[in-house]
Amino acid sequence: MRLISETVKLSVSLKNIKALVIVDPVMKKFDVIDCSNMSFCRRYISRECLPQCPIIVAAKDFVFKRRKPKADVRIL
Repeated sequence: MRLISETVKLSVSLKNIKALVIVDPVMKKFDVIDCSNMSFCRRYISRECLPQCPIIVAAKDFVFKRRKPKADVRIL
C-alpha cells in the first residue's frame, strides 16, 4: 500500500453529496473546491469545511489509508 505523496484532485460522492477536493498530503491540507451541499451545510463556514465534514473524512481515509472510505472516492 502506497500513500499519495503529491497534490491530487479527488471526486468524493456520498449518497446525496458530491464534491471536488484538492488534497496536499504533505501539508495535510484539504480544500473543497465545489460541493453540492454547500448552500445547505451547517458546517460550512467562510469558504472552509470543518474537519468533521463527511467529505473531508472520506478524503482523509482515502489519502492516508486509515480505513475504507464510506464514500466513493476517485482520483481525477
